[in-house]
Order: sequence, then structure tokens, then C-alpha cells
Amino acid sequence: MSVPEHVLVDHASFSALPVELVEALNQTYFLHLLVTDPQKIIPPGKSLLSMLTHANFRVSEDSRPKHDNEAQIADRVKEVAHKAFWNEALELLSSPLPSVQLPRLKRLYLDMYEALTPLFPPNHRILVSLSSPLSPTSSPLHSTINLLKDVLVALRQRCAPVRDQTIDDLLFSLECPPESSIGPPIEADKIFSTPLAEFVVNKIKAILTLAEDMKTDLNTFVLGSMTEDQLQGVLLNDVKVRERDLVLRMWRGKDRVRELWRSWVAEVPSTISVENEKMWISRLFRALEGDQPIHCTLPSSLSIRTSVPHNNGTKHLKHEPPIESNAALQPELPPQLFFSTPSLLYIQNYLQAIVIAAALRSLTRLPPSPPKPSPANASGTVESDFMTRIWALLKSEIDDDAGVSANDGPEADAVGQTKLINLADEVVRARERSLGPTSALGTEEEKRLRVAVERTLRSNDPVFLLLKKRLVGALEKRLLVVDSSSNQLSMIPVKMQTGKDLMQERAGKRPRLMLPRESESPGGFQAAFQIGSVDVGVVPGFEETVLQKAILEVLQKAASCVGWVEGVWGDLV
Repeated sequence: MSVPEHVLVDHASFSALPVELVEALNQTYFLHLLVTDPQKIIPPGKSLLSMLTHANFRVSEDSRPKHDNEAQIADRVKEVAHKAFWNEALELLSSPLPSVQLPRLKRLYLDMYEALTPLFPPNHRILVSLSSPLSPTSSPLHSTINLLKDVLVALRQRCAPVRDQTIDDLLFSLECPPESSIGPPIEADKIFSTPLAEFVVNKIKAILTLAEDMKTDLNTFVLGSMTEDQLQGVLLNDVKVRERDLVLRMWRGKDRVRELWRSWVAEVPSTISVENEKMWISRLFRALEGDQPIHCTLPSSLSIRTSVPHNNGTKHLKHEPPIESNAALQPELPPQLFFSTPSLLYIQNYLQAIVIAAALRSLTRLPPSPPKPSPANASGTVESDFMTRIWALLKSEIDDDAGVSANDGPEADAVGQTKLINLADEVVRARERSLGPTSALGTEEEKRLRVAVERTLRSNDPVFLLLKKRLVGALEKRLLVVDSSSNQLSMIPVKMQTGKDLMQERAGKRPRLMLPRESESPGGFQAAFQIGSVDVGVVPGFEETVLQKAILEVLQKAASCVGWVEGVWGDLV
């Protein structure tokens, strides 16, 4: 089964961005979804490990993409430095004097020691040999060849089967070193070198490359030996670091990110009475309540002049300065919500779909549905059948990954008209069923009803606005209460730690993989919102069972986003 593509930005729309940055953003977003919304990413029959393998996931300490100029300069410097390093080694090893060869070989041994340390246990004989002083010898290069054979034999015992052939080929080549140590005539633009020195340098390069490949294999093996909870914990910690690092680099530091956050939160009306640390949640709900699609503006330093539509059809990334307006809060989101913007946009559409369903329900004049249908009516009443069909239409629209409705042109208009007609048909059908078999809906009344449907779907309709304000207010109130209790629990440490930051600590050069404690859960905040575990109450106007379930689902999604943002950006929110 193919894995669906989930990208934050695409190469075509963001051609001004460095390719490396686009790839880093998309991979981080893919991993973000694996943590926050795994059911959206993992196909049936697949595991979290298989998705990490698909994403070429590595637990790394530095996943920092550079801006275009910086990346080019860094690559050039690295290339020149590497070339100079190996040219200097080749020239010194080509010297006929052992006293010149031995010091340079010792430095190469230490380089191999550093590269191979993660692949062997401490005090392994290979590590001891590489770190020990070199014995005096009349032929240091031949002694090095013998040591390289020992290194490869030891690596073959510890490598993945896929590396066996590579090691065997290297071992075989070491059996046939060049016989002559005298180099060809020196050209004006080339350094002096001998065939034997070139042979040794090339084999050391190959072993260093092999070591990097084996580290990748070892990382996959370690991940494969973890439980699903441990794997999720490792992924959680890694994604948090990746997100922070990318956002801080794109917006050029904490000060700018904090400034944008504070100015965004300060837009909350003074009439709202909320604690300062929770004010951002109220500001977020004001954005979700608006009829303009929320988005996150990329910094102008990235030279973005276009925008990319999200899967559900609304553009969520822009490079346009926000339009100042005192009439309403802007839908602009701060950098801390950059990777959560697609999820928040989905929540915004979800809320509108719930409000539309409730507004259409008010036009049918159907009696209220019983909260719990009796077994006799388990097959479905007129009321429940109407709401089920309406919600299926609306849900399919917001879940539609094709994004046809977002396209400009007549095709998009046709799709929108089709959906409007379908909704109107359902309302007319429900009104006719409510009248009973003895009465019929007149042509004029049906026409007025269809006009009422079209009017009700407008974001400025009084009924629509009332229902939306009521729904958003209820969700905001509930989320603020749970957030308060979660913050109180989070102040109590699970385990006492004396001055050590286990997330940042790293002893020496050895890679360290911090496994999560069993008590840690990637979704600690949203765990309180499992379906059926929280009584959110009945919001007036949304009494239908279908709508109550949808409200609980969107509350879970909002809680997940809030918990994630606070977990990643706790010091900058």
C-alpha cells in the first residue's frame, strides 16, 4: 500500500526556498503528523516503525537546514576543506621517510577511532589499536594495510547483512596493494603522491564511509528493537527539537518569535477575562471563530512570493503582510503555530461544518431527536437520518484531499454549486417527511426553503453567527478548564533530577539515545479527551447525537494542538 503524501510546502510553489529547507520542512511536518495524528499517516497493516523507515528517520542532534547562501557557502567550505585534508594526507604519506608518515597516520587513526567508536563497545581491541601509539616500523603503510584488514574483519562481525559484500570487496582489494611505492612524474598542477599512499588513503576513506552507513543501520536496528510506546517517545522528543530549530532559524531567533507571539496575543479584546498564561488559547479561538482562513505568514527574509494550498483547499502559508484592521482580529498565526497551522485550519473548517449542520437542522422543523434511540428505533428516525446524511456530506467536503473546491475557475464553482444543491435537497426532503404522508410541500414553499438554505450558509447570517459563537464559546471554556488542571499536574516532576538536563546531555562524542520513561506519553494533554471520558455538556442548538459526537472530536483535536504547542514552546508562549 502506498503512503499518502503529506507535505507542508511544495517545490513548485516555493521555488524561491532552498531545496534543502523545503525537504526539511516537509519531513518534519510528516513526523509531526506521526506524533500528533498517526491515524492520518499510518496505512492499515503498517506500523510506526515502517513509517519512520519510509521517512528515512534518524535520531539526530542537528537537523538544521541552512538558508540558500549559507548552505552554498557551507558546502563550498566543506568541499574545499575535505579536499585539502586528503591532499595533505596523501602528500605526507607519499614521503619515503617513516618519520614523516607516522605522525600523519596517527591523525588518520584518531579520525577512524572517532568514527568507529559508536560501532564498538568500550575497550574493544580495534579501538585500543587505533588509539595506541604507533610502533616504529620501516614500512608504516604496509602496517596500516594490516590494521585496516583487522578493522574490516571486526566490522563484518557487527554489520548488517546488507554490508557484507562491501566489506568483502574491501578485504579482497587489500590483498593486492600496489607493488611500487614510486609515483608517476609530477605534473605542475598536482601534488606528489605514490600509488601505495593513494591506495591507503582511498581505503581509509571507504572505511569512514562504511562507518557512516553502519551507524544508519544501527539506528534502524535500535528503533526496531523498541516497543511502540518507546518509539513514539523517541519520535516525540526528536520532532520537538526539529520544529523549534526550524522555526527559530526561519524567523531568526527567539526574540523575534516571542515578539510576534506577544503582539498576536495582545489582540484579544480587553473585555475577555482570562489569566495571562491562558490568553493565547482565547486568541486562538477568536481566530478559529473568524470566517477568514487562518494562515501563518513566512518571514520576508525567505523571499517567498507565492502560497501553497493545503489539502482541504484553503491556503495556510503566505508571504503577504497582514492587513491592519480594527474591525476584526486577523487570521494570522504566530510562528509557534507554524507546523500546527494545517491542523488548526482543519479544526476551523470542522467547526464551520458543525455550525452549518445545526443551522440546516433548524430549517427542517423536525422534532428534537431522542438522546438515546430505543432499540425499536435503532434503524434510524427521520431526524437522525437527516443529520447523518447532512454530516456525511459536510464531513466528506472537509476531508476531501483532492482540494478541487480550492481551484479557481468554473470547475470549482460547479463543485460548490453541486454541494449546495445536495444540502438543499436534504433539507427539502426532511421538511417533506416532517409534514407526513397526507401533506405535500408546495413549489413556492420549496423555493423559499432553498433560498433559506443558501442564506443560512452565509457566514454573516444571524443564525449562523449565533450558533458559531455559542459553539466556539463552549469549546473555549471547556478547554481552558482542562488546560488549568493539566498545568497544575505538569508542575509536579515525575522524577527528581539534580541539575541534569537529560534531553540535552551527551557524554563525549558517543551518540546517546534517550528512551522515554514508561509514564511519559506523547499525547499527555489530549489524553484527557478520549471519546466518552469527558462530559462536554449539551450546547444549545447542537443537541443531535451526531453533532455532539462531532463536537467531542473537534475538542480532542483542539486539545491536541494546544498540548503540542505548550509542550514545544512552553518558554516562548
